[in-house]
Amino acid sequence: MASEPLVRFYDLSGPKPWSPACWRTRYALNFKHIPYECVKLPYPAVKPKCRELLSPTIEDRDATVPIIEILQEPYVVLNDSTPIAELLSERFPEKDGYPEIKLVKEVEKYEEETIFRQRAIFRWICYDVWKNALDDKDGSREYFKTTREVNLGSLETITERRGGGDAAVYEDHKVQWLGLKERMAKEDGTGEPSYIDFFDASLFRYVEAANAEKGVRLMNLYEDDTFTKLMNKVKPYEGGPGGI
Repeated sequence: MASEPLVRFYDLSGPKPWSPACWRTRYALNFKHIPYECVKLPYPAVKPKCRELLSPTIEDRDATVPIIEILQEPYVVLNDSTPIAELLSERFPEKDGYPEIKLVKEVEKYEEETIFRQRAIFRWICYDVWKNALDDKDGSREYFKTTREVNLGSLETITERRGGGDAAVYEDHKVQWLGLKERMAKEDGTGEPSYIDFFDASLFRYVEAANAEKGVRLMNLYEDDTFTKLMNKVKPYEGGPGGI
């Protein structure tokens, strides 16, 4: 395979990778061993970049990262992590030496089934994302705070107002991650990960990047090896440009 970048991957800026959607694209690129370069975008630059690369009239709700550019003909630009994974499977197929990512098409349904887990995470770490995960010099923190507080009110009190407090949200996590617990109980943490594993791991990395202490608490949610097994499965695919 070529060593020069075949893909340009646009991630969100920050002290370390944190966006769960961008983590899923990073996992997919690394799993398939696709040479790529990573460009970090501050929040205020996302919409202009989407309008430059995708459409000058793109709606605000569709101006999101990750974005990838496939740098070989036919040139393609796409955002949204799961369609990106599908595109990578199409353009870099197993027959050409790129490993196949399993269960990509199943993730849309899985994401719908776990929507309450994602809401619990957001309530738990929204303030922490603003405080710890964002770059404090490129306008991202100001953008995040301003756009979220329009509809949510103060970020500092979201956990209390919308989640019933830290203890209540933590108990909710014990319910919302049961599917992962049951799945990992059947594994030893050494098998090949699927895209559903990447989806779950991306949410763990999201929590960890926002608040390291909450990351430890999530790791110990069931006082067993559920999360240890999951993160061991995906660990080989966390490096590369923009990785940790």
